[in-house]
Amino acid sequence: PKYDFSAAFGDALTELAEDNKNIVAITAAMTQGTGLTKFAEKHKDRFFDVGIAEEHALTFSAGLAVMGKIPAFAVYSSFLQRCYDQLIHDVAIQKLPVVIGIDRAGLVAGDGMTHQGIYDSAFMLGIPNFEVYTPENYADLKEAVTLAVGSNRPSAVRYPKGTEVLYDNNFITAPAKYKYAPELVMYSLVIP
Repeated sequence: PKYDFSAAFGDALTELAEDNKNIVAITAAMTQGTGLTKFAEKHKDRFFDVGIAEEHALTFSAGLAVMGKIPAFAVYSSFLQRCYDQLIHDVAIQKLPVVIGIDRAGLVAGDGMTHQGIYDSAFMLGIPNFEVYTPENYADLKEAVTLAVGSNRPSAVRYPKGTEVLYDNNFITAPAKYKYAPELVMYSLVIP
């Protein structure tokens, strides 16, 4: 398979976890699909596959955050819908530093009606204290994951299925530059 956004998310998280032993990764029976295979191999003791139990995965992430860990829960956008209550009560209200990798955000070709990631933007907007990043390429994704992990607050990084297309200001394919990009933050509703 081609290198894609899921693999880029997993690689960024795996690289950060080399230097930060508090980073843990959680998935709900989607290790390969969410790009966490390399993390699972390199950091076996910090990887958790909870099975098809997205709600539990997010509550488990909140518990890990309370214990001082930096949990990153990678989940398909369409399955994150199951976690709405946990997003609000277990993570956002408590302002816990949980990172959510929202995989397959947006329209998803070839995955069928049930796997379209078209609702997370709408429901995440109404949840207080979350910072949501929407990177457009792998370099921005790496930066977004780095910012989310270091933010000490509830954060989500949403990215599409598939590969990147790089553009410069003239819409010509060009290499992406690794830099801080405030435009990565799609929205943030912070309630003191």
